[in-house]
Amino acid sequence: MRPFLALVSLIFLGQVAVAPGQSLLAVYVESILTRAPAFTSSLVSTQLVFGAVAALVGGGLADAYGQKRVMILGASGLPLVGVAFLLRSPLALLLLWAYVGFALGLYVLGRQAYAMALVPAQRLGVAFAVIFTGVTMGGAAGNLLAAPILSRFDFSTLGLTAVGMAVLVFAAVNLAIPDAGRVKRDGHGAPFAGYWAMMRQPTTLLVALLQMLPTLYYGAASLLMPLLIYRAAGRPDVSAYYATTSLVFASAGQLLAGRLMDRRGWRAPLVALVAAIAAVALLTALLSQSLWGLFVCGVAGITLAWALSVAYPVLVSDLYPIGEHGRTLGLIYVAWSLGMLAGTQTGGRLVSVSPGLPFLVIGLANVVAVALALMLARGSRKGAAGGIPAQCTPIAAKELSHGET
Repeated sequence: MRPFLALVSLIFLGQVAVAPGQSLLAVYVESILTRAPAFTSSLVSTQLVFGAVAALVGGGLADAYGQKRVMILGASGLPLVGVAFLLRSPLALLLLWAYVGFALGLYVLGRQAYAMALVPAQRLGVAFAVIFTGVTMGGAAGNLLAAPILSRFDFSTLGLTAVGMAVLVFAAVNLAIPDAGRVKRDGHGAPFAGYWAMMRQPTTLLVALLQMLPTLYYGAASLLMPLLIYRAAGRPDVSAYYATTSLVFASAGQLLAGRLMDRRGWRAPLVALVAAIAAVALLTALLSQSLWGLFVCGVAGITLAWALSVAYPVLVSDLYPIGEHGRTLGLIYVAWSLGMLAGTQTGGRLVSVSPGLPFLVIGLANVVAVALALMLARGSRKGAAGGIPAQCTPIAAKELSHGET
């Protein structure tokens, strides 16, 4: 419990430090650098691309050399998020944000792999729900602290405060977090070793698609819901209330989903959550002109998306051996990045045609995701019932079938 509580505490404090740099980036770019929102979009896209590359590299490194080392390397990017508020050069900010994307990709991958090695499989659902709650509540607290700093001082003061807190978190990650002690080194020292064989497995492709398609909704909703609610209400504070409400409900949804998955497994909750996201997306398309409709659908959709995020570590633990956890999480992170890119781009382009059109397209895509979730749930259950443990790769299953251990 002590290493886990230390991990959750540092995740919370790290998110407090970086949250203003993520949520207020567009405001800083427009008000201080006098650049259009398109430049902010380029920064976010750069972060996602480099984060996806980092996930692939970090997955192999975590499996080969240990999760804590990857987490420490990634934590080096935490102070640089605050440094962004000290820069006045757009080019320097773009280069900095590329490294931030790469470093935070390693940090997220490393801490997830560390938690999976630390926590027993039967407790992973609740454990990751607590971890993700630390992320959401840390984000809320960070933005809450940023408001009075900006009202009394400026972005430079906010940046220095964020850098100071992030440096303390980086030091604590090095000193307060012990090794998880459950790394299974499989001899693949190269960062990309083993990925090609994993990507050829139908199960891995299904898992990646089931991460990407629901993330289309999350990317579009994160971008468009505050804007559409502002348009419907005519007041920016309503969008702020929406953001706070969605974080609170998301935290509760994560904890409930984690408890359910620990007791009942991931299969039925996965199918139900993907189906619910598809339904909410289609309902949002119908209610895109209604303030209360947007508010309720947005809160429900964000809550469902965060609850679904709990399922992936649980199913990775169930379907893959420990020696492949890091690389599997890396592939899932890449799928998440692709979903976020596609969701934000789809939302940004189609909303100018019709407010409900992005959610109609994404809702229909997630109807396909429901069928994929059913395929994964049924196929994995049949594999386990056939006498081969669910945590075996095809190679390991072949060895077991010949009586080898």
